[in-house]
Amino acid sequence: MGKLNLQTPTARKRLEPRGKPYKITLLPGVHLGYRAAQSGTGSWVVIAAKGDGNYWTDTFAHADDQQDADGQRILSYEQAANRCRALARGDANAAADRPATIGDAVGSYETDLAGRGRNAYNATWVRHHLPPQLSAQPLALVTAKQLRDWRDALLKAGMLPATLNRMLKGAIAAFNLAAKLDPRIAANAQAWKIGLEALRGTVTARDAVLTDAQVRAVVAAAYAQSFAFGLYTQVHAETGARSSQLARLKVADLQPDRLMIPGSRKGRGGGKADHTPVPITPTLAASLRAAAAGRGAGEALLLRDDGEPWEIGDHRRPFERAAVAAALPAGATIYSLRHSSIARALLRGLPIKVVSDWHDTSVQMIAAHYGRFLKHHYDHLVRAALLDTAPAEPAEVVKLRA
Repeated sequence: MGKLNLQTPTARKRLEPRGKPYKITLLPGVHLGYRAAQSGTGSWVVIAAKGDGNYWTDTFAHADDQQDADGQRILSYEQAANRCRALARGDANAAADRPATIGDAVGSYETDLAGRGRNAYNATWVRHHLPPQLSAQPLALVTAKQLRDWRDALLKAGMLPATLNRMLKGAIAAFNLAAKLDPRIAANAQAWKIGLEALRGTVTARDAVLTDAQVRAVVAAAYAQSFAFGLYTQVHAETGARSSQLARLKVADLQPDRLMIPGSRKGRGGGKADHTPVPITPTLAASLRAAAAGRGAGEALLLRDDGEPWEIGDHRRPFERAAVAAALPAGATIYSLRHSSIARALLRGLPIKVVSDWHDTSVQMIAAHYGRFLKHHYDHLVRAALLDTAPAEPAEVVKLRA
């Protein structure tokens, strides 16, 4: 038999009727089957891998062998192929034992985050960058090469390596959660451990840290665009908080000389307090009070120019313009303000535990990310702590005459 063709009624008519469906591959692990019948009207079958070496099948429509397709009970080849892909993704009332696709895993992770009161952005960010063909791929069957190709394609498209690493952490968390729920997926865990391996050497605090003059310059450039964006950037610079935290600031979180910064909600339960008190300068406090005047305690503290609350990602284009105007190093992002805040605190002698609590992170993370940076300032830091223990020289003894 030559190459199997299921695309037209004429081609399908040449197939011998049999109980076992003919099949073609639509995606790795997902096949469209056609069961030829003596009556001359065949049926369409979805055939999808379960991840344990077996397949599940489901007959879902008649083929348009003798009647025109109606889009419901009778489907053309293209309609059947689309329906088959949808069934494999879990749409259109697919079978309950269907193995989860990558898209399913990300969706479940988003639901899990929301249920635990965590920031669902880590899941929606992944979904935004998933190509449709990979989203529909059963997670139990995806290969390390497919995932590595996705990672590398994002790099080629211009995503910064450090940004890519942060985004892929969400994908790995989603896949690990799916693996806990399905041993078929767990058996394929090496695929994402290898395929989504973090890019090394992508974040060096020394490169990300800005000087005090550069921080002041980019805040000024942000205010030159608008007061709302300038205030947003200034809060970033002075608190060192993440954008996800600032997006959840309420008017009630503004105190006379400090902000109560919400916890990061980075995906893991427990640990940090709900809010961390962070002192701010009198100038920033006055600007925030003026901006919040007349608004309720439960309303968002930081608003865009259109009066809507800031959301993660809203700042990217405005900050790129501000970074150019302030002549910041290439690749600087608003996250550089957080790096700079942490580094500034360390260089000015704050204990690392105080710095970690202030910035809602761990001592281990600060040591891992800023240890290399601090080595460049080792001599300066140590000299500031030296104690000169040499005894004072005795005064010259002068013998008096009797």
